[in-house]
Amino acid sequence: MFRIAFRAILLSFFLYGCNPSGSRSVETDFISDPDNPSAVTEKGEIVYALKIPTDIVSFFEETGTGFDPGIICPLEKIPMYDNPEHIALLLGVLGVDLSYCTLFERASEMAEYYNHIELLADKLELPGEIFEDSHGEQKAYLENPDSLKNQIYKIYTDMDNHFRENNQLSLASLSLLGGWLETMYIGVKIYQEKMVVEMGDRILQQKYSLNSLSGILASHQESLMIRRYMHTVNKLKEVYDEVDIHYETESFEVDSAEQAFHATLAKIIYEPESLEEICRIIIQLREDILPLIHH
Repeated sequence: MFRIAFRAILLSFFLYGCNPSGSRSVETDFISDPDNPSAVTEKGEIVYALKIPTDIVSFFEETGTGFDPGIICPLEKIPMYDNPEHIALLLGVLGVDLSYCTLFERASEMAEYYNHIELLADKLELPGEIFEDSHGEQKAYLENPDSLKNQIYKIYTDMDNHFRENNQLSLASLSLLGGWLETMYIGVKIYQEKMVVEMGDRILQQKYSLNSLSGILASHQESLMIRRYMHTVNKLKEVYDEVDIHYETESFEVDSAEQAFHATLAKIIYEPESLEEICRIIIQLREDILPLIHH
């Protein structure tokens, strides 16, 4: 897999980023900025290396904001997309939107997004076995959110495996980009429209998954579409580089199998303008990636 080449580098970079001294055993190394700090006390999970487009959908869970149908991608123009690379992007986007609908048990929306994912997969000539052939089984998944969550994971894992087995790594990369971006877009909208302060913290902590995504995309710039978006992704990385994140060392645990870590956030040090710029770039990139939707 093309991610493996980055795993050790990403993990070492991440550990350094959590504690600039290089030692996670000294809590006094944490920096305190009384003017622009952000702190939480609950232990959370952060994915530092992406595997499938829906890896960070927990990002917008438990916000107490309720379902907002205006956030997710409209479906009316989805059938108009024919370019395989654009379809790969959309598969990532719709996978996250389906997960968002599933979180709030929105049955009709769940069915619509599931069907559009099947439509796009068929356009890419993905194996029909990825989806359940029995309408009865599909209905059962849609009626049970927990089962559908597992089915979404299976579908996108099977898609990813198909891309890799058929040397379509650029499509796998673009699907990851679509999923990461849509998750961030939903988070930004919740943060901006619902004034959820914790969501700002979650947005800032995604600097690690962005590092993973950027490395993956950079390895597949034979794709014109990936090259087109790399400049914006790099600009976003530059803004994230201005954000310092520190975690409590005693609660810090790395799960290398899941490419995630569990820790209690001690402090995020940043300028408010940095978070505003991150939000602006994410919204702009989403508009650039989905031109038929936004224009």
